[in-house]
Amino acid sequence: MFGRGERCFLGALLIGSLAVASAQYTKVRDHPSHHITRLRHSRHLDGYLPLHTSSFVPASSPKLAVKDNHKPLFTDCLNYRPTLKEEQPVGTYVFTVHADDRDPPEMGGTVIYKFVSTPGEKERFHVDPETGKITTADIFDHDEPSREKEAYITVRASDNGQPQLDDACTIKILIEDINDNQPVFDKVSYSESVPQDLPSGREVMRISATDIDDGNNSIVHYSLDSNSPDQSYFFIDPDNGVIFLNKTIDKLPGYKFKLSAIVKDMGDPPQQSSITLDIQVVESNKKSPSFIEVPDEPIRLKENYADFNTPIATVRAVSNIPEEKKLQFELVMGQTEQTNKWHTFVLEPEADSAYIKLGNHLDYEKITDYTLTVRIQNNYKLAAETIIQIEVEDVNDNIPIFSEIRSGSVLENEPPGTQVMQVRAFDADGTSANNQVTYELGDPSDPFAIDSVTGNITTLKIFDREERSFYNIKIIATDNSESALIPGKHNAGQQMFLVEIADKNDNPPHFTQDTYVAESIAENANINELVTQVTAVDIDTASVVTYSIVAGNTYNAFVIRNFTGEIRVNNELDYENITSYSLDVRAFDGQYEDYAKVLIKIENLNDNPPVFLANYTKTIEEEKLYEGCIVKVEAYDPDLDRNEPQDIVYSLVKHEQKEFLQIDNDGCLRLTKPLDRDQPSGFTRWQILIMAADHGGKLGSDSLRSTTEVILELTDINDNAPFLTNTQPVIWYENEPPGQVVVLTAKDYDSAENGPPFTFALNESASFDIRSKFHIQGNILSTLVSFDREQRKEYKIPVAITDSGTPRLTGVSILHVVIGDRNDNPMAPGHSNIFVYNYKGEAPDTEIGRVFVDDPDDWDLPDKRFMWLPSYEQRSPYFDVHSNTGMITMKEGTPNGTYLLRFNVTEENEPIVPFHWVEATVNVTIKEIPEEAVDKSGSIRFINITAEEFIVPEADGTSKKEKLHRMLADLYNTSMDNVDVFTVFSKLTVKDAFLDVRFSAHGSPYYPAEKLDSMVIGIQEKLEEQLQAKIYMVKIDECLIEKEQCEDSCRNVLMKNNVPLSVYTNTTSFVGVSARVESECTCDVEEPLICLNGGTPFADKCECPEGLSGPHCEQTSIGFHGDGWAMYAAPPACHEGHVTLTVTSHSSNSLVFYLGPLRFNPLLDVQDFMSLELVDGYPVLLVNYGSGTTKLNNSVVHVADGKPHLIEIVLMRSSIEMFVDRCKLSTCMSLAAPMGPREILNVNGPLQLGGASIDLQNLGRTFGWGIVPTNQHFVGCISNFTYNDFMYNLGEPSVHRNADPSCQRSMFTAVTFGIDTNFLVAILVCIAILVILLLAVVVHRRRADAWAEKELDDIRENIIAYEDEGGGEGDAGYDLHVLRQMYDGPPPDTDATFMHAPGVVGAAPDISGFLDDKKSVLDRDPDINPYDDVRHYAYEGDGNTSGSLSSLASCTDDGDLKFNYLSNCGPRFRKLADMYGGSDDDRAPHEESWC
Repeated sequence: MFGRGERCFLGALLIGSLAVASAQYTKVRDHPSHHITRLRHSRHLDGYLPLHTSSFVPASSPKLAVKDNHKPLFTDCLNYRPTLKEEQPVGTYVFTVHADDRDPPEMGGTVIYKFVSTPGEKERFHVDPETGKITTADIFDHDEPSREKEAYITVRASDNGQPQLDDACTIKILIEDINDNQPVFDKVSYSESVPQDLPSGREVMRISATDIDDGNNSIVHYSLDSNSPDQSYFFIDPDNGVIFLNKTIDKLPGYKFKLSAIVKDMGDPPQQSSITLDIQVVESNKKSPSFIEVPDEPIRLKENYADFNTPIATVRAVSNIPEEKKLQFELVMGQTEQTNKWHTFVLEPEADSAYIKLGNHLDYEKITDYTLTVRIQNNYKLAAETIIQIEVEDVNDNIPIFSEIRSGSVLENEPPGTQVMQVRAFDADGTSANNQVTYELGDPSDPFAIDSVTGNITTLKIFDREERSFYNIKIIATDNSESALIPGKHNAGQQMFLVEIADKNDNPPHFTQDTYVAESIAENANINELVTQVTAVDIDTASVVTYSIVAGNTYNAFVIRNFTGEIRVNNELDYENITSYSLDVRAFDGQYEDYAKVLIKIENLNDNPPVFLANYTKTIEEEKLYEGCIVKVEAYDPDLDRNEPQDIVYSLVKHEQKEFLQIDNDGCLRLTKPLDRDQPSGFTRWQILIMAADHGGKLGSDSLRSTTEVILELTDINDNAPFLTNTQPVIWYENEPPGQVVVLTAKDYDSAENGPPFTFALNESASFDIRSKFHIQGNILSTLVSFDREQRKEYKIPVAITDSGTPRLTGVSILHVVIGDRNDNPMAPGHSNIFVYNYKGEAPDTEIGRVFVDDPDDWDLPDKRFMWLPSYEQRSPYFDVHSNTGMITMKEGTPNGTYLLRFNVTEENEPIVPFHWVEATVNVTIKEIPEEAVDKSGSIRFINITAEEFIVPEADGTSKKEKLHRMLADLYNTSMDNVDVFTVFSKLTVKDAFLDVRFSAHGSPYYPAEKLDSMVIGIQEKLEEQLQAKIYMVKIDECLIEKEQCEDSCRNVLMKNNVPLSVYTNTTSFVGVSARVESECTCDVEEPLICLNGGTPFADKCECPEGLSGPHCEQTSIGFHGDGWAMYAAPPACHEGHVTLTVTSHSSNSLVFYLGPLRFNPLLDVQDFMSLELVDGYPVLLVNYGSGTTKLNNSVVHVADGKPHLIEIVLMRSSIEMFVDRCKLSTCMSLAAPMGPREILNVNGPLQLGGASIDLQNLGRTFGWGIVPTNQHFVGCISNFTYNDFMYNLGEPSVHRNADPSCQRSMFTAVTFGIDTNFLVAILVCIAILVILLLAVVVHRRRADAWAEKELDDIRENIIAYEDEGGGEGDAGYDLHVLRQMYDGPPPDTDATFMHAPGVVGAAPDISGFLDDKKSVLDRDPDINPYDDVRHYAYEGDGNTSGSLSSLASCTDDGDLKFNYLSNCGPRFRKLADMYGGSDDDRAPHEESWC
């Protein structure tokens, strides 16, 4: 990119229209005197001024020539000596660098600064790119552990010339120390002992401290705290920290001197630390040890010293204890590196001597000196210390390293001596004797020279870039002393540097073509879309060519990219305005230029919709059919010439208007039916929207459209009779004298000319009763008599209204007059019944109905008061009554039962009705209903009946609810107590009024919903006849009508809560369970973990009994023998369904499953079903989404071979697929599209496996199915039936007939197929013989044990499955399903077409009810435990509440008991064997029998 100065310069050139050229280089091109822009329609240019009205003529004025491009130079690079104090915040100013460039700022003299760094290196300084100001970008630390004493930076200065030149300067920044660290004592604490007779002036102890700062900041002085109580006994040397005794000790042994020492550095401001000294007085005869040999001078070691075995220094000492020379030597570890914090030195004691050796490598550049403290201690625990100084000497052990700069450049044709670059190398040695660097060329023949001290590289000759464009030169940096690494030589580093010979701009650019042509640029091209690209070539590598459009760019339609030459769309194009462009483009390299022409041709597209010539209005007469065109519309296509065929297609926009109108492609609008002007379906002004569509050369989506409106004004004829508009009903109170009832008002949909004034009269259809009580005069309805509401409560009066139109029309409206009630009759005693279903016994306080009294008046509630009888204090504790309204509230927690409530009702309406009172009774029945009953409930939806009509007693004294209750009990062959009709819920929709009824029935368990609903469907006609009510749907399904509730998937959810639903009437009220079906628009619901068939939940899965393989312990298989079926719940309506099942078939033609309706319902347009059958042993799938049956055949895999076959069915909106045995090849995959517009399978009937409970042929005829499933039943086994990964529990069907759960009989049947009869008989005979032998062995063993000869009295046989829980009489949850007998007779009054085959499974005789009653008596017996206790079976005798077990002969004495045989009866009898059997030695190993 250009620098700021150059951009300004180029802008000045362009603004002044300067064509920079020189006579010797400029290529002159002929430019036309004007530019031709083809205009298609000049009218489109009105109001616009062209941007270029004349041609661009290159000027002949000379252009500024840049002959020299100088590189920037750091003239003071060697003189920079910047410093920076440590710990300064980020952004601290350091210094400013500056590089000079002799070129003008806009032509290469603008310098930009930046750092040269290695990839990934963290920049710790920041340089301002324009000013060169350098600031910190990090915080530096001069002290340990960082030791940042200097930092090196390399700054590059780059200019904006062509080519870009630069220079680099490497600078060392010294990091100066500040006094930011306190002195630190070498020890955490000091403790010493002093003899009582120590002479004054003798050394007591030595303390030492180190300051990690530098210079004066690290020099420390010691002192004793003058505030210490015992300070007068001691004095300290301020330089070395040695503490001496100042006066004779006058303290007893054991005394501890209290003393504090202070160390302070010499910084500004100074830092200090203090420490407490512990000096204890000991007996006079105890002497401290003393050193007898220590180094007199500091020990000097070179930093490369590496002898870890030879002692560096030796110290000797004496203990000063007679006859005890033992000493403890210690090299004290300080708190800094200088005081041996990291064990740089180690101490090895030996008798009275100790040797100091090297423990780690030395490095002068890190630590220059060490202060070691050696401590000795004798057995008196007295100690002495000495200091040993070690100085590290620098050696030449670092090789010079070059800075990051690796390249430089020099312009061609520059004179010798021109500076190229400066290289810098640094030697990390710590002294000037080892770190001074000199430079030399690695190859003296290179045409360059280098200053040995500064590293400045200059040229030795004039370079020509065309001859050679770069040089690689080697520079060697050598330090100034003999190397410690390479004996006899100096350390030297070398680096290759790239020197580039920079180009000068001395050649003009040239376009590759004189004229560029862009064909067929679409007029709807996107903004910034590429049109074409022009290219100019400049052999100067440093010249950057820029492009511009100088003429012909009308309306600024195009833009050219400065550096790429890409011409792109800049504004919207329009073929109808301009059909082509001729652009002049310029290439400029900063000094020279060239021109070319670009022709751009615009392609005409169909981008303009048709244009109507006008809007249209026509007045016609209503209800009249006109011949020919009532209006003719016309439109043209702006994309075509008006003289060409316009090819316009006209149509009506509003679909509902196509019933009355039509239009052809000539624009002729005709009436097909007369139009109506009047309400409610007519309009005074009909707005007809006409759409015109062009073809655009293609039909379909390329066609553009526009609309216009045709307004048809309709003139009125008198074709509407008037009608009443009074608010109804009109109330006229009883006992009023004759008078005015209401002013009649009417309306006529015709115009005012054919409307009012209206004439009102009683219609001739009015009865004599109405004519004798009402009359109309003018528009006033009046009464002729007084009324008594108790005789008649309302009147429907036909009123004739005649308008004033021509001809006059008369309409008849019904006026509803209600006779208002006056409290003019005394009340009489009354009785009412209220039935309450209490869901799980959790109903809150609930209003259940009003107290009823027999009163002809029905608007007199404000005159009544309600009170408890016999008194408020003796009221029922479970109910409340509102004294003003008579509303009864059942309290939360009310138990089951029947309650007779008595009330005193008073009434007073003086003077008509004097004060009086009567007694009212209310019979309330409360029945708790469990959650299982609601979950397994059946449901019926009635239509056009209210909840009140359903529960109120009819003429025969029973309500529809009671009739339904009785019929359901008969249907399910059970007592009425076992049937509950517990929900009566009104559901209003926009179109219909529904009544939802839910019910349950049970023997021992509650019957499943599929059984309840399917049996109700069988007697649906009889129910409707008996109840005089129309059934809309059996099994309420909110998802049945596709897309009515959900756009995609839909599932039914039964919503339950404990807040009851109440229905009130005068003498009967019903409070039911709030249970209603709602739709949920998803199939992806995470179901709770429920384990079936005795499984137990563990973590997130079920642990199942043996033989149950389903994920929730489902029994996954069921068998059939050609005369059975099994019924299950239907799956939800999912937009994607995946069915899988495994079929083992022994019949070639049979129905595998059927999912669909059980009965034709004329009220519902739903016929969806799916079935899978076998035809000649091959699977055939029928699917009907509700608009036609799709058939899929698989003729590749033969299924009826007695082997298991996996069948997969995939149901989707647009496709249905069937796979057999996971074969996905095209030959064995069945694929078809569903018929008609419907897309989802919505079924209301149950899933039936193995056959159908209904006559499918007859059902198919009623529905009009083109393809009907077969009625032939299945023989074989069906297993692993899933729908969208939901596994069906096939072993527990809702209803079944001749089904074989787990396929036990099916397996036996299977082995008989294909076996010779004689062979089968032989096998059976062998089995019989084996059984006889087995029985003989068992009898023999039992006789041997002699257990059968024991006296057996007090025998109680229990019919109990001991694998089940409990077994005692108190078990209230026992399932009597094991006792149920198959009942082969059909339900009474069952429709023969519903269950066509004899032997359908209905309900069992009510033996369960009988057993439940007996069980309840036992549970209430106070002498019997109300719980099951397995412990009773573990012993015998009088304490056993269950008597005895006959197999154990409980009544015999212990001496006669022999139960050794129990050990042979298997693991289930192991516990009894352990209790009653013999020793383990008596048992036969691994022996079991058929006990």
